[in-house]
This record gives sequence, C-alpha cells and structure tokens, in this order.
Amino acid sequence: MDAEQKQKLADLCAQQHVGVLTTQGEEWPTAHLQAFGQTDDLDLIVIMLVDAEKYHNLLKRPHAAVVIDNRDTGDVSTLQVARATIQGLAKEVVRDSAEWNELKDSFLKKNPFEEPFFGYATLRMMRITPKRISYANGLADTFKLAL
Repeated sequence: MDAEQKQKLADLCAQQHVGVLTTQGEEWPTAHLQAFGQTDDLDLIVIMLVDAEKYHNLLKRPHAAVVIDNRDTGDVSTLQVARATIQGLAKEVVRDSAEWNELKDSFLKKNPFEEPFFGYATLRMMRITPKRISYANGLADTFKLAL
C-alpha cells in the first residue's frame, strides 16, 4: 500500500464511527453494525460481548470483512460515496494486557459512547489485520490491494 492509498483509508476510517462487520457463521454469514477503532497500521479494533454470535464466529473462523463508508455525507445518487471493504484476519486481544489497554484508550478516544461496555467482565476485543482492501471514492478514484 502506498502512502496516498494509506492516507485515503485512514481519512475514511477517522471520519466514521461504525462499519458493517461480516463474519461466517456455522451456516450463514452474519452482518452487524459495529463501532470500530483503528491503529496507525489500519488494523481494525472491535469490541463485543462473549455471548455474541460474531465473537464465536471469529474464534472459529477468523476471516472477516468490514465495510466502511460515508454514505451519510456523500451523494448516493451519483455514487460520490467513499467506501472501503476490508477483509482480514481477526485475533482476540488478551483482556487487561498492555495491548488491550493501549487499544482500549485509542478505541474510546474515537468512540467515547462505548465506555459503558468496558464495565462488563464479558467484554472481548478483536483486532482485524487487513489482508485485502477494496476502496472507491466515486467512480474514478478506486484501488484494490492484497497485503
């Protein structure tokens, strides 16, 4: 990924608080509107409760896709919408580890409305490392990457 591509993705991620997380269930894919954070390397950070279907899906089948877009501010009728599909591998972050605490601080800086969930002992955090990215902003500004 070159610097310009990384900046476009970073800008889109920074502007949005939620995306659609898709995981593979036993029989069906499942999609959930999901608050997310991101690292400087564009790993995506998501939180969920231990009894959530998406959590168990990611433990068994760590391949995930996250769609992030700005349809709320873009012009859908002319496809002037910035959007990215990030396919990656999810890995659980060990609760109360140094990594957990660092990612928690970053996640809550972006999404302070998620603070109450950190009071639950059953909260889990997953880090999704991108492996494939498809980006478009309108019809002309597009790229696809395999990382």
